[in-house]
Amino acid sequence: MKILVPIIGFGTAGGYRVLSELANHWLRDGHQVDFLVDERSSDPYFPTSAKICRFDRQGRLLSHQAGERRTEFSSNGNAASIYFGMWRALRRIASGYDVILANHSLTAFPVAFSKARKASKYYYVQAYEPEYYALEKGRKARVLEWLSMLSYRLNLKQIANAPIYIDYRDISAQHWIPPGVDESIFHRRNFISDFTLRKPLVIGTIGRKEASKGTRYVLEAFEKLALIDPDVQLKVAFGNLPENWKHDRAKIVVPNGDHELADYYRSVDILIAPGTVQLGACHYPVLEAMSCGTPVITTGYLPASKENSWIVPVADSDAIVSSVLEISSSSRIDVLKKLDLAAEAISSFHWKNVSRRFIDLFECR
Repeated sequence: MKILVPIIGFGTAGGYRVLSELANHWLRDGHQVDFLVDERSSDPYFPTSAKICRFDRQGRLLSHQAGERRTEFSSNGNAASIYFGMWRALRRIASGYDVILANHSLTAFPVAFSKARKASKYYYVQAYEPEYYALEKGRKARVLEWLSMLSYRLNLKQIANAPIYIDYRDISAQHWIPPGVDESIFHRRNFISDFTLRKPLVIGTIGRKEASKGTRYVLEAFEKLALIDPDVQLKVAFGNLPENWKHDRAKIVVPNGDHELADYYRSVDILIAPGTVQLGACHYPVLEAMSCGTPVITTGYLPASKENSWIVPVADSDAIVSSVLEISSSSRIDVLKKLDLAAEAISSFHWKNVSRRFIDLFECR
Protein backbone atom coordinates (compact mmCIF):
# COMPACT_ATOMS: atom_id res chain seq x y z
CA MET A 1 0.00 0.00 0.00
CA LYS A 2 1.26 3.50 -0.89
CA ILE A 3 0.51 6.13 1.75
CA LEU A 4 1.08 9.90 1.48
CA VAL A 5 1.03 12.17 4.54
CA PRO A 6 0.95 15.91 3.68
CA ILE A 7 1.97 18.22 6.54
CA ILE A 8 2.50 21.97 6.92
CA GLY A 9 5.96 21.52 8.43
CA PHE A 10 7.69 19.23 10.90
CA GLY A 11 7.48 20.26 14.55
CA THR A 12 8.04 19.14 18.13
CA ALA A 13 4.42 18.69 19.23
CA GLY A 14 3.11 15.23 20.06
CA GLY A 15 1.07 15.04 16.86
CA TYR A 16 4.26 14.94 14.81
CA ARG A 17 5.57 12.07 16.91
CA VAL A 18 2.39 10.18 16.04
CA LEU A 19 2.96 10.67 12.32
CA SER A 20 6.64 9.66 12.44
CA GLU A 21 5.90 6.54 14.48
CA LEU A 22 3.02 5.50 12.24
CA ALA A 23 5.19 5.94 9.17
CA ASN A 24 8.02 3.90 10.68
CA HIS A 25 5.74 1.01 11.63
CA TRP A 26 3.96 1.01 8.28
CA LEU A 27 7.33 0.87 6.54
CA ARG A 28 8.37 -2.11 8.66
CA ASP A 29 5.19 -3.85 7.60
CA GLY A 30 6.12 -3.44 3.93
CA HIS A 31 4.14 -0.36 2.94
CA GLN A 32 5.44 2.72 1.13
CA VAL A 33 5.09 5.92 3.16
CA ASP A 34 5.99 9.43 2.00
CA PHE A 35 5.68 12.81 3.69
CA LEU A 36 4.80 15.85 1.58
CA VAL A 37 6.05 19.11 3.10
CA ASP A 38 6.93 22.69 2.21
CA GLU A 39 10.57 23.07 1.17
CA ARG A 40 11.19 25.57 3.99
CA SER A 41 10.35 23.11 6.77
CA SER A 42 13.11 21.76 8.99
CA ASP A 43 13.90 18.07 9.16
CA PRO A 44 11.68 15.88 11.37
CA TYR A 45 12.24 16.35 15.09
CA PHE A 46 10.94 12.81 15.61
CA PRO A 47 13.04 10.49 13.42
CA THR A 48 11.38 8.73 10.52
CA SER A 49 12.60 6.45 7.75
CA ALA A 50 9.84 7.63 5.41
CA LYS A 51 10.75 9.50 2.25
CA ILE A 52 10.31 13.29 2.52
CA CYS A 53 9.00 14.98 -0.62
CA ARG A 54 9.50 18.76 -0.56
CA PHE A 55 7.56 21.20 -2.73
CA ASP A 56 8.01 24.86 -3.60
CA ARG A 57 5.34 27.55 -3.92
CA GLN A 58 4.44 26.35 -7.40
CA GLY A 59 3.99 22.81 -6.16
CA ARG A 60 7.10 21.52 -7.89
CA LEU A 61 8.87 18.66 -6.14
CA LEU A 62 12.46 19.46 -5.26
CA SER A 63 15.52 17.35 -4.74
CA HIS A 64 17.26 19.44 -2.07
CA GLN A 65 16.94 18.70 1.65
CA ALA A 66 16.07 20.96 4.58
CA GLY A 67 19.68 21.97 5.18
CA GLU A 68 19.80 23.36 1.64
CA ARG A 69 16.54 25.32 1.80
CA ARG A 70 16.75 28.87 0.53
CA THR A 71 14.76 30.65 3.25
CA GLU A 72 13.88 30.10 6.88
CA PHE A 73 10.49 28.55 7.46
CA SER A 74 7.66 30.28 9.27
CA SER A 75 3.94 29.80 8.80
CA ASN A 76 3.44 33.48 9.65
CA GLY A 77 2.96 35.35 6.40
CA ASN A 78 3.53 32.19 4.37
CA ALA A 79 0.25 30.37 4.94
CA ALA A 80 -1.19 30.98 1.47
CA SER A 81 1.99 29.88 -0.30
CA ILE A 82 2.17 26.74 1.82
CA TYR A 83 -1.41 25.63 1.20
CA PHE A 84 -1.51 26.50 -2.52
CA GLY A 85 1.90 24.90 -2.97
CA MET A 86 0.67 21.75 -1.25
CA TRP A 87 -2.50 21.69 -3.37
CA ARG A 88 -0.48 22.07 -6.59
CA ALA A 89 1.95 19.37 -5.49
CA LEU A 90 -0.94 17.03 -4.71
CA ARG A 91 -2.34 17.61 -8.20
CA ARG A 92 0.94 16.27 -9.55
CA ILE A 93 1.40 13.19 -7.38
CA ALA A 94 -1.81 12.26 -5.54
CA SER A 95 -2.95 9.76 -8.15
CA GLY A 96 0.11 7.60 -7.42
CA TYR A 97 -1.03 6.74 -3.89
CA ASP A 98 -3.61 4.43 -2.37
CA VAL A 99 -4.16 6.53 0.76
CA ILE A 100 -3.71 10.25 1.48
CA LEU A 101 -3.85 11.09 5.18
CA ALA A 102 -4.63 14.66 6.27
CA ASN A 103 -3.81 15.22 9.93
CA HIS A 104 -4.55 18.86 10.68
CA SER A 105 -7.46 21.12 9.85
CA LEU A 106 -5.37 23.21 7.46
CA THR A 107 -3.92 20.27 5.54
CA ALA A 108 -7.44 18.90 5.13
CA PHE A 109 -8.29 21.51 2.50
CA PRO A 110 -5.51 20.74 -0.04
CA VAL A 111 -6.17 17.01 0.43
CA ALA A 112 -9.92 17.38 -0.06
CA PHE A 113 -9.55 19.54 -3.19
CA SER A 114 -6.87 17.40 -4.83
CA LYS A 115 -7.87 15.07 -7.65
CA ALA A 116 -6.93 11.48 -6.92
CA ARG A 117 -9.19 8.88 -8.45
CA LYS A 118 -7.30 5.96 -6.99
CA ALA A 119 -6.52 7.30 -3.52
CA SER A 120 -8.80 7.14 -0.50
CA LYS A 121 -8.64 10.38 1.48
CA TYR A 122 -8.63 10.27 5.27
CA TYR A 123 -8.54 12.93 7.96
CA TYR A 124 -6.95 11.90 11.27
CA VAL A 125 -8.53 14.22 13.85
CA GLN A 126 -6.11 14.53 16.77
CA ALA A 127 -8.09 17.20 18.63
CA TYR A 128 -11.10 19.44 18.22
CA GLU A 129 -9.01 22.39 17.06
CA PRO A 130 -11.64 25.18 17.15
CA GLU A 131 -11.81 24.90 20.94
CA TYR A 132 -8.11 25.64 21.24
CA TYR A 133 -8.19 28.57 18.80
CA ALA A 134 -11.15 29.98 20.77
CA LEU A 135 -8.86 30.31 23.80
CA GLU A 136 -6.54 32.64 21.86
CA LYS A 137 -7.01 36.31 21.08
CA GLY A 138 -6.91 38.19 17.79
CA ARG A 139 -8.30 38.04 14.27
CA LYS A 140 -5.92 35.30 13.17
CA ALA A 141 -7.22 32.98 15.89
CA ARG A 142 -10.82 33.67 14.82
CA VAL A 143 -9.99 32.86 11.19
CA LEU A 144 -8.24 29.64 12.20
CA GLU A 145 -11.17 28.73 14.43
CA TRP A 146 -13.58 29.16 11.52
CA LEU A 147 -11.37 27.25 9.06
CA SER A 148 -10.89 24.36 11.47
CA MET A 149 -14.66 24.11 11.96
CA LEU A 150 -15.12 24.11 8.19
CA SER A 151 -12.53 21.36 7.73
CA TYR A 152 -14.79 18.82 9.42
CA ARG A 153 -17.36 19.34 6.65
CA LEU A 154 -14.99 18.37 3.85
CA ASN A 155 -15.46 15.15 1.92
CA LEU A 156 -12.85 13.17 3.84
CA LYS A 157 -13.15 9.93 5.81
CA GLN A 158 -12.55 10.99 9.37
CA ILE A 159 -10.69 8.95 12.00
CA ALA A 160 -10.69 10.34 15.53
CA ASN A 161 -7.89 9.67 18.01
CA ALA A 162 -10.24 9.13 20.97
CA PRO A 163 -13.86 8.03 21.47
CA ILE A 164 -14.75 11.48 22.80
CA TYR A 165 -14.49 12.83 19.24
CA ILE A 166 -17.01 10.43 17.73
CA ASP A 167 -19.78 12.89 16.70
CA TYR A 168 -18.16 15.58 18.85
CA ARG A 169 -19.63 18.91 17.73
CA ASP A 170 -18.67 19.31 14.04
CA ILE A 171 -16.64 16.08 13.84
CA SER A 172 -18.29 13.20 12.00
CA ALA A 173 -15.79 10.37 12.58
CA GLN A 174 -17.14 6.84 12.80
CA HIS A 175 -13.86 5.21 13.88
CA TRP A 176 -11.26 6.09 16.49
CA ILE A 177 -7.64 5.01 16.75
CA PRO A 178 -5.47 6.38 19.58
CA PRO A 179 -1.91 7.67 19.36
CA GLY A 180 0.64 5.12 20.46
CA VAL A 181 3.46 4.74 22.93
CA ASP A 182 6.80 2.96 22.50
CA GLU A 183 6.90 0.40 25.30
CA SER A 184 10.61 -0.28 24.67
CA ILE A 185 11.40 3.33 25.69
CA PHE A 186 8.54 4.19 28.01
CA HIS A 187 8.86 0.93 29.90
CA ARG A 188 7.69 0.31 33.41
CA ARG A 189 10.08 1.27 36.18
CA ASN A 190 11.77 -1.54 38.11
CA PHE A 191 11.01 -0.19 41.56
CA ILE A 192 7.90 1.46 43.01
CA SER A 193 8.40 3.78 45.96
CA ASP A 194 6.96 2.84 49.31
CA PHE A 195 5.39 6.18 50.16
CA THR A 196 4.94 5.24 53.79
CA LEU A 197 8.72 5.41 54.23
CA ARG A 198 9.99 8.89 54.97
CA LYS A 199 11.81 10.42 51.99
CA PRO A 200 11.49 13.55 49.88
CA LEU A 201 8.39 13.24 47.70
CA VAL A 202 9.05 14.33 44.10
CA ILE A 203 6.10 15.61 42.07
CA GLY A 204 6.39 16.00 38.33
CA THR A 205 4.54 17.84 35.56
CA ILE A 206 5.14 18.81 31.95
CA GLY A 207 5.33 22.61 31.91
CA ARG A 208 3.09 24.18 29.26
CA LYS A 209 2.26 27.83 28.61
CA GLU A 210 -1.20 27.08 27.24
CA ALA A 211 -3.74 27.76 29.99
CA SER A 212 -5.74 24.71 28.91
CA LYS A 213 -2.89 22.40 30.02
CA GLY A 214 -3.42 23.40 33.65
CA THR A 215 0.19 24.04 34.70
CA ARG A 216 -0.95 26.84 37.04
CA TYR A 217 -2.97 24.37 39.12
CA VAL A 218 0.07 22.16 39.62
CA LEU A 219 2.05 25.16 40.82
CA GLU A 220 -0.77 26.22 43.16
CA ALA A 221 -1.01 22.68 44.54
CA PHE A 222 2.75 22.49 45.06
CA GLU A 223 2.81 25.77 46.97
CA LYS A 224 0.12 24.39 49.30
CA LEU A 225 1.92 21.07 49.67
CA ALA A 226 5.17 22.87 50.46
CA LEU A 227 3.48 24.40 53.50
CA ILE A 228 2.48 20.92 54.68
CA ASP A 229 5.60 18.94 53.78
CA PRO A 230 8.96 20.74 54.24
CA ASP A 231 10.73 18.26 51.96
CA VAL A 232 8.37 17.92 48.98
CA GLN A 233 9.96 18.75 45.62
CA LEU A 234 8.64 19.72 42.18
CA LYS A 235 10.36 18.68 38.98
CA VAL A 236 8.99 20.52 35.90
CA ALA A 237 9.92 19.15 32.48
CA PHE A 238 10.71 21.76 29.82
CA GLY A 239 9.98 24.78 32.02
CA ASN A 240 7.38 27.08 30.45
CA LEU A 241 6.51 28.49 33.86
CA PRO A 242 4.76 31.83 34.47
CA GLU A 243 7.07 34.83 34.51
CA ASN A 244 8.61 35.48 37.94
CA TRP A 245 7.34 32.18 39.38
CA LYS A 246 9.97 30.33 41.35
CA HIS A 247 10.34 28.15 44.42
CA ASP A 248 13.38 26.90 46.28
CA ARG A 249 12.24 23.29 45.94
CA ALA A 250 11.17 23.50 42.30
CA LYS A 251 13.53 22.38 39.56
CA ILE A 252 13.32 22.64 35.78
CA VAL A 253 14.68 19.78 33.67
CA VAL A 254 14.84 19.66 29.88
CA PRO A 255 14.83 16.07 28.58
CA ASN A 256 16.58 15.62 25.25
CA GLY A 257 14.66 13.05 23.27
CA ASP A 258 12.32 10.24 24.25
CA HIS A 259 14.85 8.23 26.26
CA GLU A 260 15.54 11.14 28.60
CA LEU A 261 11.84 11.97 28.74
CA ALA A 262 11.07 8.40 29.83
CA ASP A 263 13.82 8.65 32.45
CA TYR A 264 12.16 11.83 33.69
CA TYR A 265 8.80 10.07 34.17
CA ARG A 266 10.53 7.30 36.12
CA SER A 267 12.43 9.83 38.24
CA VAL A 268 9.32 11.39 39.80
CA ASP A 269 7.02 9.78 42.36
CA ILE A 270 3.82 11.28 40.95
CA LEU A 271 3.01 12.88 37.56
CA ILE A 272 0.26 15.52 37.44
CA ALA A 273 -1.55 16.35 34.18
CA PRO A 274 -4.54 18.59 34.99
CA GLY A 275 -5.74 19.77 31.56
CA THR A 276 -8.98 21.73 31.46
CA VAL A 277 -10.54 20.97 28.06
CA GLN A 278 -11.62 17.95 25.98
CA LEU A 279 -11.44 15.51 28.87
CA GLY A 280 -11.50 11.93 27.61
CA ALA A 281 -9.08 12.76 24.79
CA CYS A 282 -5.57 11.31 24.60
CA HIS A 283 -2.81 13.24 26.34
CA TYR A 284 0.80 12.12 25.96
CA PRO A 285 2.02 12.90 29.49
CA VAL A 286 -0.73 10.65 30.83
CA LEU A 287 -0.01 7.86 28.33
CA GLU A 288 3.75 7.97 28.83
CA ALA A 289 3.75 8.28 32.61
CA MET A 290 1.27 5.40 32.93
CA SER A 291 3.46 3.34 30.61
CA CYS A 292 6.48 4.10 32.82
CA GLY A 293 4.67 2.86 35.92
CA THR A 294 4.38 6.29 37.53
CA PRO A 295 1.24 7.16 39.53
CA VAL A 296 -0.78 9.74 37.58
CA ILE A 297 -3.09 12.47 38.83
CA THR A 298 -5.20 13.86 35.98
CA THR A 299 -8.52 15.45 35.20
CA GLY A 300 -9.41 12.44 33.06
CA TYR A 301 -7.41 11.88 29.87
CA LEU A 302 -7.37 8.56 28.05
CA PRO A 303 -6.69 5.90 29.27
CA ALA A 304 -6.80 7.17 32.87
CA SER A 305 -9.71 6.09 35.06
CA LYS A 306 -10.51 5.91 38.77
CA GLU A 307 -9.29 2.32 38.71
CA ASN A 308 -5.80 2.99 37.31
CA SER A 309 -5.11 6.64 38.21
CA TRP A 310 -6.24 9.44 40.50
CA ILE A 311 -8.90 11.64 38.89
CA VAL A 312 -9.45 15.24 40.05
CA PRO A 313 -11.90 17.97 38.98
CA VAL A 314 -10.86 20.67 36.53
CA ALA A 315 -9.14 23.79 37.93
CA ASP A 316 -9.01 22.44 41.47
CA SER A 317 -5.60 22.67 43.12
CA ASP A 318 -7.04 21.58 46.47
CA ALA A 319 -8.15 18.28 44.90
CA ILE A 320 -4.64 17.81 43.53
CA VAL A 321 -3.23 18.33 47.02
CA SER A 322 -5.67 15.78 48.44
CA SER A 323 -4.72 13.20 45.79
CA VAL A 324 -1.00 13.71 46.42
CA LEU A 325 -1.54 13.23 50.14
CA GLU A 326 -3.68 10.14 49.47
CA ILE A 327 -0.99 8.55 47.29
CA SER A 328 1.83 9.45 49.68
CA SER A 329 -0.02 7.83 52.59
CA SER A 330 -0.99 4.68 50.67
CA SER A 331 0.81 1.38 51.07
CA ARG A 332 3.03 0.13 48.28
CA ILE A 333 0.59 -2.74 47.65
CA ASP A 334 -2.37 -0.37 47.16
CA VAL A 335 -0.43 1.79 44.71
CA LEU A 336 0.78 -1.28 42.81
CA LYS A 337 -2.80 -2.44 42.27
CA LYS A 338 -3.57 0.73 40.33
CA LEU A 339 -0.29 0.61 38.44
CA ASP A 340 -0.95 -2.96 37.34
CA LEU A 341 -4.33 -1.87 35.95
CA ALA A 342 -2.61 1.07 34.24
CA ALA A 343 -0.20 -1.33 32.51
CA GLU A 344 -3.15 -3.37 31.25
CA ALA A 345 -4.85 -0.25 29.89
CA ILE A 346 -1.68 0.89 28.10
CA SER A 347 -1.11 -2.35 26.16
CA SER A 348 -3.63 -1.46 23.44
CA PHE A 349 -1.71 1.80 22.89
CA HIS A 350 1.54 0.09 21.86
CA TRP A 351 2.55 1.26 18.41
CA LYS A 352 2.39 -2.14 16.74
CA ASN A 353 -1.28 -2.41 17.73
CA VAL A 354 -2.12 1.17 16.79
CA SER A 355 -0.44 1.06 13.36
CA ARG A 356 -2.16 -2.22 12.53
CA ARG A 357 -5.57 -0.72 13.26
CA PHE A 358 -4.93 2.01 10.68
CA ILE A 359 -3.93 -0.50 8.01
CA ASP A 360 -6.95 -2.66 8.75
CA LEU A 361 -9.16 0.40 8.23
CA PHE A 362 -7.34 1.46 5.05
CA GLU A 363 -7.67 -2.01 3.58
CA CYS A 364 -11.44 -1.88 4.08
CA ARG A 365 -11.75 1.30 2.04
